[in-house]
Amino acid sequence: MARERGSASIEFLGLGVVLLCPIAYGMVLLTSLEQSMLATELAARNSARVLSADFESAEAQALAQLHIEGALANHGLDPQAAAIHIECAPDPNCHVLGAELTVTVRVTQSLPFLPFGDALGQIPVESSATFPRSAQSKAHEAELGGAS
Repeated sequence: MARERGSASIEFLGLGVVLLCPIAYGMVLLTSLEQSMLATELAARNSARVLSADFESAEAQALAQLHIEGALANHGLDPQAAAIHIECAPDPNCHVLGAELTVTVRVTQSLPFLPFGDALGQIPVESSATFPRSAQSKAHEAELGGAS
């Protein structure tokens, strides 16, 4: 019994380190995934809002691209690595007012502190936002102004 004196504190420290490391890694991983989710959601929502108001305008498309790049860069993601998909329903050309415009932004989040960068160490993160094409678009306002 005398030889086991003090071994409980050593076991507690050993077990604490073994349990603490995976918990800490999980917290870092969840934080980075949450950051990626916030970035893709913000990029999709703001760009869809801009494009739904005026899809045909080059200025609106450039502004939507700036929203995507800014949201991703502000959250530490590479905007060049993002996959952006824009679609409209029911008209795929987005020329019908009232149609729904959907912007999808997809990035891959690398697992933190892992030395390899292949598919095993990456998690895809994707967000979409859908807005109806607004009747307040500049093209529609020009048509109304020219008709009266």
